[in-house]
Amino acid sequence: MATVDEVRGYPIAEPTPDLYQLLERLEALVERGSRVPFSNKIMVDEQELAALVEELRHAFPRELRQAKRVLQERQKIITEAQLEAQRILATAQERAQYLMSEQGIMNETRARCEEMLRQAKEQRQRAIDEANRYAREVIEKAEAAVLNAANHLQRVKMELMR
Repeated sequence: MATVDEVRGYPIAEPTPDLYQLLERLEALVERGSRVPFSNKIMVDEQELAALVEELRHAFPRELRQAKRVLQERQKIITEAQLEAQRILATAQERAQYLMSEQGIMNETRARCEEMLRQAKEQRQRAIDEANRYAREVIEKAEAAVLNAANHLQRVKMELMR
C-alpha cells in the first residue's frame, strides 16, 4: 500500500524501506553474527552490513526532503498571502480613487480603505504565522526522527565495536 504525502494528501512511492525497518535489519544482522571466542566481539557478513549501510544512506534524505518540501510549502503559503494582500490593496486603492472623485464621501472612503488595508495585513500575518507554525512542527518531527535514528545507529555501532 502506498504512503500518503501528509503535506499534499496524495499517494507517494516509497523506493526504500524506512529507517526503522533498516535499523531492525541491522540489529538482526548483529544478533545473527558469530561471537569471536575469548572476546566480546561479533563477526557479521561484511557484504550484508555494507548493503544495509548503503540503504541507510539512501533512507535518510527522505526526512530531509520532507522538511524541504515543508519549507517550500511554507514559502508558497507566504507568497500566496502576499499576493492576496496586494490584490486587496489594489482593490482598496481603486475603490478609494473612485470614491474620492465624489466630493461628499471623501473622508468616509479614506477610513474604509484604511480598514481594508488593516484587515489585509492581519490576514497576511495570520497566514504567515500559521505557515511558520506548521513548518516548525514538521521540521521538529523530521529532526526527532533523524536524531532517533542517529542515536540508534550509534548504539548499534557501539555494540559492533565491543
